[in-house]
Amino acid sequence: MSEKHTLDTIFDLAISRETAANKLYTNLAGRVKSPAVKEVFESLAKEELKHKALLSALKTGPLTQAKFKPMADYHVAESEALPEFTPDMPLRDAVALAMKNEQQAAFLYRSMAGFTSDPDMLTLFENLVNMELGHKSTLEDLFLDIGYPEVF
Repeated sequence: MSEKHTLDTIFDLAISRETAANKLYTNLAGRVKSPAVKEVFESLAKEELKHKALLSALKTGPLTQAKFKPMADYHVAESEALPEFTPDMPLRDAVALAMKNEQQAAFLYRSMAGFTSDPDMLTLFENLVNMELGHKSTLEDLFLDIGYPEVF
């Protein structure tokens, strides 16, 4: 299998994951009752479309354009159970669900990196992990604000 073919396969997988995440968040936004929860899911759906567009552009361009800075990972998602979706789920659970989804995406790309020693592919996977961890970090911050509000 050629390197180009392998990279195309990786990009196709990443693009399909972004599409699936967009569909998930759009579906959840349409099913929840809380306007605040709906807003969170709609915002996430839009972000996933931006990532899909970026990955589609990068698929045909040089890998050097795919740069995502590493984000601090506080491992909040790892300490939370995956909540079951319900139409009237509280905002805390909705954010936890999204946070776990981003954690799983980062784990997938990190796992895939373990199957290559090619420097370009390792860079690609590192950037995909950083992209997903960026979402996870944002969601973890929101989760901490919602789930553990300071009391004065």
